[in-house]
Amino acid sequence: MRRITVALMIAGCIGVGALADQSPKTFRSWPIREAPPELRLVISRADLVIVTMQDAVLRELTEALDRGGPMAALGSCHLDATSVTYRLGHEGIAAGRTSDRLRSPTNVPPPWAANLVKAHAGARARDVEGFAVDLGTKVGVLRPIAERPICATCHGPVDRISAPVRQALAERYPADRAVGFSEGEIRGWFWVELPVAPASAPPRR
Repeated sequence: MRRITVALMIAGCIGVGALADQSPKTFRSWPIREAPPELRLVISRADLVIVTMQDAVLRELTEALDRGGPMAALGSCHLDATSVTYRLGHEGIAAGRTSDRLRSPTNVPPPWAANLVKAHAGARARDVEGFAVDLGTKVGVLRPIAERPICATCHGPVDRISAPVRQALAERYPADRAVGFSEGEIRGWFWVELPVAPASAPPRR
């Protein structure tokens, strides 16, 4: 649990994955605990993807913080925003990070997640477990990212962010809106989109 909690604190470093083509439509969704039993397995698979993304970013960010503090960590996050897109090497699986207040415009919510992200803007992460969304042959899974004290150096009230970090943010993300979060607020979301049935294993030779 500690590993996952710490990773959630720094999850803004995650970049966006490739999105499946979706026509504008209404998607049926459920809070995770109310999802149909037949979706439990795919939700578990999505959670494994999220944990793996968290671990990958946690390693990078921890090394950067140890090496040079918030400025070095910000540099690591900037690089990860374009490099850490997660697919597990399987066709049809995509994942990333999004928010109602974006740092990078490339991290817009997938169409199936947009309304949920908007509806829960400003909510407390402890009150929102996450959502499963019916995409037909695929399922979308959203899990919230909580604002934590360690996040405040880059995502907290503007007057508490150091001048060098503010300058770096302005240079790298001119349209940055991912500041001003209070502790415990939903700062963003991990999203995963994957097939209902796992891909078949290749035949043995």
